[in-house]
Amino acid sequence: MTNIISSGMPGQTVAEAPIASNTRPVTNQAQGGAAVATSEAVTVSANSQVTTQLLDAARASDGINSSAVAQIRTGIQTGTYSVTPEALANAIAAALKDRTS
Repeated sequence: MTNIISSGMPGQTVAEAPIASNTRPVTNQAQGGAAVATSEAVTVSANSQVTTQLLDAARASDGINSSAVAQIRTGIQTGTYSVTPEALANAIAAALKDRTS
């Protein structure tokens, strides 16, 4: 994704990149008070775009895995849900390790 801020001056090249929809003119004051048009370009990496999409999805989520909750609830109701002490200890150890890393 490339965001280009264009001066609006014909024939002026800002960057060797496709023009994105986020464009706007930028003006600076030169000596003597005349407005001088300038341009800036910002390129966002693919990794940054994916990170932004993941953050947006996380913000939109309620934080509950409804499918997993339904499976556990069904297992408890039918008596088929069981957790061994070893599995519980491993899960706790993994969670604590993630918190300290």
